[in-house]
Amino acid sequence: MNDTTQNPNDYKVVAFHNSTSFRFTPEMGCMFDGRTINGVTGEPGVGPGETMTVPYHIGHQLALNLAKVSITKDAPVLDAAGIPTGVPMWDDARLITLKNSYLKELYVEEKAKVLTETDKLMAKVEEYKAMVDSLVSKKDKVAEAEVIQLTDGPRTYVDKAEVLAELTKRGIKFDARVTKAELEKLLV
Repeated sequence: MNDTTQNPNDYKVVAFHNSTSFRFTPEMGCMFDGRTINGVTGEPGVGPGETMTVPYHIGHQLALNLAKVSITKDAPVLDAAGIPTGVPMWDDARLITLKNSYLKELYVEEKAKVLTETDKLMAKVEEYKAMVDSLVSKKDKVAEAEVIQLTDGPRTYVDKAEVLAELTKRGIKFDARVTKAELEKLLV
């Protein structure tokens, strides 16, 4: 089957209305692909006067089955003498007309975007990246908190120039001729 060729009715949504005076049951053909269709009340079949919103293909099959049932329900099988009539119960035009009377097109759904395997894999990559980013940002927040805690205590200076710069920044008077260790004592 060619996946690019699609039926133009694939995305149509229709209203299926049972305008007959009887309940359209699964035994009469209120089924699709061997599965029972439940009416508005949740019971198997569609009651008289009930309307259901269904995809086009399901509505088309239900309407066709209901049209056949409604024609055969009242059709005489035997004539007055008790002999089978042998007359066809319906022709195609009558069947299609009756079928269409049970359906009303509501709208057309938007075609779903078909994803290639590459698209699916790239979406997974983005999903994993977002997950890792969220985990990394949590670790960064913990690391920042640890850095803040560490910087609250005494800082270690690499050389005497850093100590002199910090003393100047804080406005502390100092003698530049003393050792680095003695200058650091002024900062504590």
